[in-house]
Amino acid sequence: MAPATLTDQGHSQEQRPSRQRPSLRTVGATGASYLRAPLHIARATAGAAGVLRPILHRVLTMAVIATFVAWFYVRVLAGAISQRTNGGQRTPRLRGMRTLSLAMLVVALASAGTATVARERTGDADTRPKVVVVVGPVGPRTAEYEARGRALAAHARGLGADVIGIYPPRATWTQVSRAARDADLFVYMGHGNGWPSPYPPFQTETKNGLGLNAYEGAPSGTHRYHGERYVERLRLSKDAVVLLVGLCYSSGNAEPGMSIPSRAVARERVDNYGAGFLRAGARAVFSDGFSDSSYLLDDLFHSDRSMRSIFWSSWRATDMDASTFRSERTPGMAGILDPQPDGDYYHSFIGDPDFRASEWRGGSEPADEEPPRDEEGPGDGDEGPEEDPGDPVVDRRRATGHLNLRNGPGTSHRIIGWVLRGTKILVLETKEHGTSDWLRVRLPSGEKGWVWSGWVSRR
Repeated sequence: MAPATLTDQGHSQEQRPSRQRPSLRTVGATGASYLRAPLHIARATAGAAGVLRPILHRVLTMAVIATFVAWFYVRVLAGAISQRTNGGQRTPRLRGMRTLSLAMLVVALASAGTATVARERTGDADTRPKVVVVVGPVGPRTAEYEARGRALAAHARGLGADVIGIYPPRATWTQVSRAARDADLFVYMGHGNGWPSPYPPFQTETKNGLGLNAYEGAPSGTHRYHGERYVERLRLSKDAVVLLVGLCYSSGNAEPGMSIPSRAVARERVDNYGAGFLRAGARAVFSDGFSDSSYLLDDLFHSDRSMRSIFWSSWRATDMDASTFRSERTPGMAGILDPQPDGDYYHSFIGDPDFRASEWRGGSEPADEEPPRDEEGPGDGDEGPEEDPGDPVVDRRRATGHLNLRNGPGTSHRIIGWVLRGTKILVLETKEHGTSDWLRVRLPSGEKGWVWSGWVSRR
């Protein structure tokens, strides 16, 4: 038979069953059960509070936690009074419980003040779109990806968004899932692991998701994939937009060095990669190669374009051999593939192509008609660049595709801007470089640079 357990005053629990105080484990379990229901009520009330949600949520959370801590403290105090009545004095265990209760009070109040406000807010943040930019570790290119992610976050902030940026080495699943809650625009830049791929079988544990830090402080040369089954639990805002930049597989592409996929394989990759995000609340998923994606933010915040129209406004769009398809993974959704001149896939879409930017903002009524795609490019409707009196021959042309604007002839020179399809340009100089011609041009804005002649026509 096991010996009787002694209490602080030396009486066995068998001798004083009515005076037995609950253990810390019992108190914690009981307190947690009391705390759970009020927290649900607080969250539900806060969700319906609209603009007052952050303030109300914080006040209610602090009140509930303070009530729990007070209840716990009273139990400890009651135990102290009982012991003193019996002629005892405070024991180390009692002092430890009181210290623990005070520590819980401090931690609870600090948590209540920070848990519901996870980022700095300026102005009325609840009325502004929430943008979350996540950059995963990509080995030696981590700094490059992070710089582009921060630039995109700054651009969104400049448009008036409430922005959260998560970068290596703190880009863990815990951080990302917490920040992504109720995000209106979710941006991810990093490694991609899709399907079909050379790494069977298909499964949702690691495929079609995010490549993140395994833990805070992890080296940039390592990453852990959180696949579709994680992504679908992100709890994005209803009708959110997702932008995937620089991933393998997400836009239908393969990994560097692999052969260009067939259209059927590219379609399946795009469909699979978007499925988890669409189930998480998104209504549109854009996938771009490593490029400037500010066009998407500009159109979302300042236009009434449909997602289809925004897709075609990208400087990467070619519309050379584009195709559309119905999603098999997400019924009711549709996809767009826009292969590049070399045939590879770095620009794609999956979701509701008729969903409009004004609906995403929750603002103005959608327009009755969408402007024709051919009339959307910057430079249309203008008179083109002014002629330079010093130019002996005026050579006006038009860009038939989206081009890189470089500071010299040839792909070895730095990209200083972009020329969108349809832009009227003035050719200042022609120079042969290798097997192709390069043109020094002036844009309607007055900016000058070099473009490849293959996507410039004389009409």
